[in-house]
Amino acid sequence: MTEEEVNAAVDKLVSAANEESEKASREYEEACRQKRYAAAENRTLRSSSLEGALAVLKSDYEALLEKIQKELDESLLALYAEGVEGGGTGEGIDPSEAPYDADYSLNARDRYLRVKEYYLSYSDLQQAYDDLSRDEIAMDYLGNYYYYLLRLLAIMAEQ
Repeated sequence: MTEEEVNAAVDKLVSAANEESEKASREYEEACRQKRYAAAENRTLRSSSLEGALAVLKSDYEALLEKIQKELDESLLALYAEGVEGGGTGEGIDPSEAPYDADYSLNARDRYLRVKEYYLSYSDLQQAYDDLSRDEIAMDYLGNYYYYLLRLLAIMAEQ
């Protein structure tokens, strides 16, 4: 698979995940609106039963978003594993300077997961993108995976 084909596939996967997330968000908001409307009709708008129902909806929504993210991650990893070489050797790099555990004994997939997890923990994905774009350790550590992670963060930061 050429790099252009991989990039097109990545765009398609991320776009599908975004659409699914947006649909889940709309459905969650509509379900919350319906619960509030029903509570207003029943004069229970300030009741703990409404709060409980909304908490369950939120929990279900968050679980669905987590499932969508996990499926996207798995799809991207499978795609990247098809033809992407692993990372560097760490020669001339001090891995202790990385904000994540840069363990060069890991395979490329596990390295990717480690660095991705670190950068996706940022609350501001634009800042995560900026930091990753300056992370020379990640560039060596991830090899070609670095550019895929950078691209993923760029797409996610646009959302």
